[in-house]
Amino acid sequence: SGRFDAKTGIQFEELNIQVKGQISKGDAIELTPRTTFSVFDTFRDAIRYAEGSVSDASNTAKLHQLVEEFHTAFIHLNKTRTDIGARLSTLDIQEEQHEDFKISLAKSKSTFEDLDYAEAVIEFNENSRALEASQKAFGKTKDLTLFNYI
Repeated sequence: SGRFDAKTGIQFEELNIQVKGQISKGDAIELTPRTTFSVFDTFRDAIRYAEGSVSDASNTAKLHQLVEEFHTAFIHLNKTRTDIGARLSTLDIQEEQHEDFKISLAKSKSTFEDLDYAEAVIEFNENSRALEASQKAFGKTKDLTLFNYI
């Protein structure tokens, strides 16, 4: 307590606060961190204090505080927007993969439903005979050498 000197400012423990403008009797300085605030309240307060006198130091200080609140709010909004964008991108990728899977599933279903079982059995038997013939031919020629052939 005592008289305020604009050159030395306000000293409290290790904190030194310089105040620009006039300090009137009854003015109070409060130094407490705010954890949350409403952007709408900040807009309302900014309009109210913008209509006040520019020569009033407490009014100007409050306007500076409101500018900092806007700055903090915009940083928070940009971070949130970035997070939401990343989530939307992940959702888009998942949706594309889901669509690819649906197309693949529909193709497999169509192939299965359109299958002519009689034709499939005939093709399977032909492939089995061809495999059997190639195995017999390989079995006969694997031990064959030029001397055995002559």
